[in-house]
Amino acid sequence: MDIAAATFRATAATSAAPSTPAVPNATAAEKVAKEFEAMLVGQLMESMFAGMRESPLFGGGGPAEKPWRSMMLQEYGKAIADSGTLGIGRMTHDEIARLYASQAERPS
Repeated sequence: MDIAAATFRATAATSAAPSTPAVPNATAAEKVAKEFEAMLVGQLMESMFAGMRESPLFGGGGPAEKPWRSMMLQEYGKAIADSGTLGIGRMTHDEIARLYASQAERPS
């Protein structure tokens, strides 16, 4: 494991942005942010693998390879999102918090 990546992950997970306001349901916002990151990374990987030829890893092509590869890339996206190394989920959570704060400041 790369020490720099482990250090970044540890500091990113423990240090929240000081200007991030509180969200009424922090766990739901965190879950949505992580799901968004997983979906985004999965879609990016789908685009990245789109030009690749059939692989013996997936049975050498055929009609089953495309869905199998798609499922594998979705799981890769979830794993990357769970690791938190990209920080997309954290940034999304911060934006959700800012949105809640701006709505709370607006008079009804």
